[in-house]
Amino acid sequence: MMNVRTRKRCSPVRAIVLLVFFALCLRGCALVACRRSDTVTVVERERASRRLNPDGFVMRDGRYRFESAGLVCDRTGIDVSDHQDAIDWDAVARDGISFAMIRVGWRGTTEGGLHADEDFCANLNGARAAGIACGAYFFSQATSVEEAQAEAEFVLDLLGGCYLEYPVAFDYEVEHGTRVDGVSPATIAAAAETFCTTLDNAGYGPMLYGNTYDLARYGAETCQKWAVWCAEYDGSPSFDGIPVLWQYTNTGAVAGINSHVDLNLDLSGAAEL
Repeated sequence: MMNVRTRKRCSPVRAIVLLVFFALCLRGCALVACRRSDTVTVVERERASRRLNPDGFVMRDGRYRFESAGLVCDRTGIDVSDHQDAIDWDAVARDGISFAMIRVGWRGTTEGGLHADEDFCANLNGARAAGIACGAYFFSQATSVEEAQAEAEFVLDLLGGCYLEYPVAFDYEVEHGTRVDGVSPATIAAAAETFCTTLDNAGYGPMLYGNTYDLARYGAETCQKWAVWCAEYDGSPSFDGIPVLWQYTNTGAVAGINSHVDLNLDLSGAAEL
């Protein structure tokens, strides 16, 4: 063993190289922390204005996967709420489902009240017991930054510090006649930023959910800052960037669920290309 007292002093050049090496290592590991989603690190490391080759998306046995340059992204997930009623999570797992985004709550589209999803705890516990990785989402109808802050705190209270393998998504959808009909894109972007920052500060990986129209309301800067879950049913995501998750149908069939369910593909590994 080398005696510490006889070890050569590190040259200035070598010291700089070592510092750069350790900085890169820390950058890759910084987000692997308690309750934070490992998936979201891809966005903060690799997010660039680029799209995945649409030819890489192929359908196998009724489910999409992405194949390119030897990489295969085939982790299939679902997103569920109390609309699916009771779920047989063991049957879901046996049907090849790797992860589930579970609705934690929602804000009313007219009266604006905050509500917990009635089946959130049952779905979270059932999925976990079946070995399925979990994330969560909240259906927002915030008309101000203050309401978005209240939604984030509501979600954190419901989560109670539980560990999630996947991010917590902010789902903001504008429909005619709802309380958010006419809310400006600037307010929507500010609400999303407030929600995501609050979740991020609490140790959870935030994510923005939406189709191309919903994501456009957040603005490019917001979408480049946070992970994106893109909903698009046209064969491949056209989002300008690499979404972490792609929701490709709302009419999926999965064993253990007695209704149609949304199917999603985990594309986090594709950013490594």
